[in-house]
Amino acid sequence: MSINGISFGSVVAVSGKKSKINKLNNKLKSQALNGNIIMKDVTQHYKHASSSGLMAQAAQRGNSVEIYITGKDVEKIKTRQQGWETLDGILSNLSSYICAEEMSLGDVFEKIIES
Repeated sequence: MSINGISFGSVVAVSGKKSKINKLNNKLKSQALNGNIIMKDVTQHYKHASSSGLMAQAAQRGNSVEIYITGKDVEKIKTRQQGWETLDGILSNLSSYICAEEMSLGDVFEKIIES
């Protein structure tokens, strides 16, 4: 008997060239329209940040930075649960970071959907 993994939701950040992020967003568009995923461009949040983190470095190099909220975390944002009402609150729940330039678009898509 095989048991599939259960996803409770996550916040995944992805950085990469704007064209690749746009292709990824187009691929995830149906999930977003169904309310299964929330996509948010956070490039400007990191572009002038004093941080030296991976997402800030990506934005400062001219790449796009997007976050994807999935599963039960979507409902937390919709109902504005404590800690999920602001962008900083959402980012504090970041579960993983993916550099889209290091993998195929299909692999990035799968990692977001599986999270």
